[in-house]
Amino acid sequence: MRYLFVAILGLVLGVAGAGAALYYNPLAERSAPMPGSTDRKLHYSLPDQVLEFAIGEDARLFGQETGDDSLWEETIDRAGVLGLVLNDGSNQPAALASRLLSASPDTDLLLNGVLVSDDWLVTIPGEGSFYVHADSNAWPFLKEQLVPVWYLDQPWTGPVEYWPTVGPGADDSAEVVGLTGSFRGSEGSAVEHYEITALDPARNVAQANGELYLNLPGPQVAAQ
Repeated sequence: MRYLFVAILGLVLGVAGAGAALYYNPLAERSAPMPGSTDRKLHYSLPDQVLEFAIGEDARLFGQETGDDSLWEETIDRAGVLGLVLNDGSNQPAALASRLLSASPDTDLLLNGVLVSDDWLVTIPGEGSFYVHADSNAWPFLKEQLVPVWYLDQPWTGPVEYWPTVGPGADDSAEVVGLTGSFRGSEGSAVEHYEITALDPARNVAQANGELYLNLPGPQVAAQ
């Protein structure tokens, strides 16, 4: 029993050390460059502009019900999928997006943070469609908001904003590939920004506004 206690103590200290390293590790908080002034912006609000949402049985952050359409198959039970309406600079509906989020195999708690693979398929009527592949670092949000507010009952001091995009592009931006219409054959980059406007575990409420900035050849929307 003596050696068992030593092994357990060593494990606990090792985990605590890793947690402390992650908590203060600046490598886990890198982000992509800020968008340029000519980048196209599409924005949305959560949950108001969600058309449909399904989540894997092992991917629930807030203990919510997965419903009848939950992602139960083993390869996707840690993923989430949603449909979104995206607005333009005039705050008018401009695009439809489907979005698949899943835990990234590149997550490294000491080097990269907690990474989420975020894949978008965006269609803009009259223009075409494009694909966005992003790596998003959820660690700053988890560390600063979700864990202390939702799980440790600390008061929320929002609103707060984050720039979660950390790759997989060479400059840590997301990769964009044009698929159809005026976007066909074009390649570019993207970054995402979001502002959390409500986080209230007592009422089971989480709300946010998101923006997707695109640097991709093609028609531009009206000035914002």
